[in-house]
Amino acid sequence: MADRVDFYFRQRVTEAELDLAFSLLERADRNLAADLGVYGIISGAIPAPHSPVADLTLDLTAPARAYDNLGQRIFFGTGQNVNCAIDLVGIPTDVATAGNERWLGIFLRFKRQLSDPRTDGNSQQVFFRRDESFELVVRQAPEGPAGLAPKHALQADELLVCDVRRRPGQTQVLSADIDLTRRQAFIFAQGTAVAVQTGTWTILSPLGNTVQAAFDEVDAELHDHFTGSTRRHSASAVDYTPHGFIGAGDVQAALDELVDGLTDTTSGAPGASLVGADAAPGTPHALSPGTVDLQLSQLLGFLNTHVGASSGAHHASAISATAHNYVGATNVQSQLQEIVTDLAATTSGVSGASRVGGDAVTGTPNSLASGTVRDQLAALLGFLNTHLTQASGAHPASSISVTDAGNNLNATNVEEALAEVSDAFEGDHFRGNEGNSGQHRTIRQPNFGGTRALLWDAVGVGGLGARLRVYSDSDSFWFTLNAAWNGSAWARDSTSFFSGALRLSRNEFELLHENTFAATFTTWPRRWRLPMSNATNSAFELTGSMQEIGRAGLEFSNSDTSAHNIAGGGSVTFRSRFPSSPSSITLSPFATGGGFAGNPNVFVPDRDGFGFYSFQDVPALGTTYWYGTYTAIA
Repeated sequence: MADRVDFYFRQRVTEAELDLAFSLLERADRNLAADLGVYGIISGAIPAPHSPVADLTLDLTAPARAYDNLGQRIFFGTGQNVNCAIDLVGIPTDVATAGNERWLGIFLRFKRQLSDPRTDGNSQQVFFRRDESFELVVRQAPEGPAGLAPKHALQADELLVCDVRRRPGQTQVLSADIDLTRRQAFIFAQGTAVAVQTGTWTILSPLGNTVQAAFDEVDAELHDHFTGSTRRHSASAVDYTPHGFIGAGDVQAALDELVDGLTDTTSGAPGASLVGADAAPGTPHALSPGTVDLQLSQLLGFLNTHVGASSGAHHASAISATAHNYVGATNVQSQLQEIVTDLAATTSGVSGASRVGGDAVTGTPNSLASGTVRDQLAALLGFLNTHLTQASGAHPASSISVTDAGNNLNATNVEEALAEVSDAFEGDHFRGNEGNSGQHRTIRQPNFGGTRALLWDAVGVGGLGARLRVYSDSDSFWFTLNAAWNGSAWARDSTSFFSGALRLSRNEFELLHENTFAATFTTWPRRWRLPMSNATNSAFELTGSMQEIGRAGLEFSNSDTSAHNIAGGGSVTFRSRFPSSPSSITLSPFATGGGFAGNPNVFVPDRDGFGFYSFQDVPALGTTYWYGTYTAIA
């Protein structure tokens, strides 16, 4: 029921009193819907990409009916079009950053449509009709990484129609961009608001006497049953139709009967007699179709018949063989023994080697004719003896020719080559009769080719972290510590130490440092380069993260008998040239005096230095000063 007012006899009814009466009736209707929990979109307002050509708007189907959380009825009778390019206050919804996205919330809210303007007794215009109407609102959430961008919060007095995703450079809203997951569809009543009677239930025990609690309990019971964690059917409770040799009427008894039957060892009715087998062809024996028990009996008969022919297996002496060549025995056993004896024989004329043949072997200046192995061994012995007796058992060095494969020798025989090598060795080494014999005078190396060659590799006494290498390429020499070039990157010997390098070229000198402990790296993050061939070549040019700390100072003197505000300044030149203007320059005082206020100001910084200045109030005939440090960070 509604709150009401009681108009009385001869009452002069005011505008506010008449409006109140209607408001009370209207509020009663809305309270009824709100108390019953009736809210949401009942029908219509289904979003779809704009037709016929999709753009940044959405089409909503009509008619649409809904109730908001306050019980206010919302209705529109014709299809609506929602512009997703801007939000409710006119701010564009574009996504500015590549890889990001933004979610829009399309909301439906109640409003009144004012019409039928009239003039009241105070000559003021009022709208006599205030019909129920609607308003579509676009709200945008912050943009964020794709897949992680948040959605706009639900509104207490509005209904969410759908969420819409915006992407960088988007010109159309497609079906894939429309998300109905959070759509506030019509709900007649919450399950928690509908009661159930559980007093006579025997299985379900919900946490509360509501429909929602009962459904939750049913879902839990079904989950446990379907997953087999609890509420499993016992095998004896599952019916089974007797079949074959199984006569039981439930699964448990049928399984027991099956296991007992298959494991039975009773003569005449073993488990194997319950398992069928198809025919197995073969020669000289085959198995006919039947049971496993029958086929096992057949196999046993075949095997016993075969094995009974001898004492368990065929003896080699029971297998006949025809005599052949020098083998005269007539069975396999005797022939094998005769062959072994003949091959092991060392008797002159009938040795084992004379029983083995060999084909011809070509060669220069000697070759082997086909024959027995003994004949070929005798020929080899003769060739070797003849060779060794030519000149005291070996060739003179002058009779052994050499070929220069590397184009570095002029000799044509071993004796000349040894002499040439000795002269070359002594040319770049100390001679044996001099001090430091065997040590290098000069190391001469050829062109190694490639893009970067390793000239020197020394482990030294510092272990892996101090391993020294020297490289050369077409432009520079590289002296590296704890860094080796693998063809495409620098590789650390040890990831427990920093890496350092010195590079010297025809035009510049450079110190390098790497401090990330990465196993490999392609660039040196810190570099100090001295451009020797440049016009400006008086300082190292820095690359990477750098910090310089230096000194600066200002002093003011007022020789007048009146106080004055005096300007002063100076400049600082960095010890090395920064890669660019420093990201920060901080001034910190060491000492100040004479009432110096604050710190000097920095201006016009660049890669070579910066200027600084200050305005100070100096008393008559007084002085003031500031001395401190600057910290410049690149």
